[in-house]
Amino acid sequence: MNQGVTAEHAHQDRLETLWLQANHDAPAEAAFLRELSHRSLLVILRQPPGSGDAAPGRNLVQWQRTIDGASFIPIFTGQSHFSLALPSPATLVSVPVRLLLAAGGTQRYIVNPLSKEAFELNTAQLALLRGYIADTHHDAEWPSRTAPWAFRLPDDALYPVAVKLVEWFNQSGRVDQAFLYELTRGKKRCTEIVLGINEPADQGLADALRAIAVEAGVTPATFLVRFLPDEPSHREGIALAKLMPFYQRP
Repeated sequence: MNQGVTAEHAHQDRLETLWLQANHDAPAEAAFLRELSHRSLLVILRQPPGSGDAAPGRNLVQWQRTIDGASFIPIFTGQSHFSLALPSPATLVSVPVRLLLAAGGTQRYIVNPLSKEAFELNTAQLALLRGYIADTHHDAEWPSRTAPWAFRLPDDALYPVAVKLVEWFNQSGRVDQAFLYELTRGKKRCTEIVLGINEPADQGLADALRAIAVEAGVTPATFLVRFLPDEPSHREGIALAKLMPFYQRP
């Protein structure tokens, strides 16, 4: 068997094993949620994804639980857990969990609801899951009309931080383009300093850059590292605000 296929099967087997154990105790639940934080799951959309009414936030199918009538979004760890025929144009698509949470907000989710081992993501589980996503330096939320994001250049007081970051970029050769900006999220009404780097996601790299910024004087609680290829909302905000990179490798 092809080594890539074998690795993919092992990856999926790990997710299935953790899901089956998730309802047993708190450590098993935490292990499953941590694994989910960087996975993709299958979700039902009323129509193929797109803009407007086809945007994921408006397009997610909800089911009702028979025991209490509670609404939830059904999600599946694999095709084998979904045996129903979908009426056209509804479709089953694979979505990264962090983007799914951004689209669904605070709604209830149930993993593999057709199984005896169905696992509910309620408020407490969603908070843990979003925390694990934050640990990987990704956003688990999305701008909206009621909670817009505002992008702008940071205060000049961050100049020493920028200098230290540029020194590291030049010495390491790891980053080709970087943006430093303030992000105010309307829902929280708080401002964060974001280092947006045009690189694939790398938690070790993000941790190293965060340590440099904190040592240079930035407040840890308000400093974020984001990988722009994985964050379309950040890319759009940078473009709309016409922000220029503070670092560009020649």
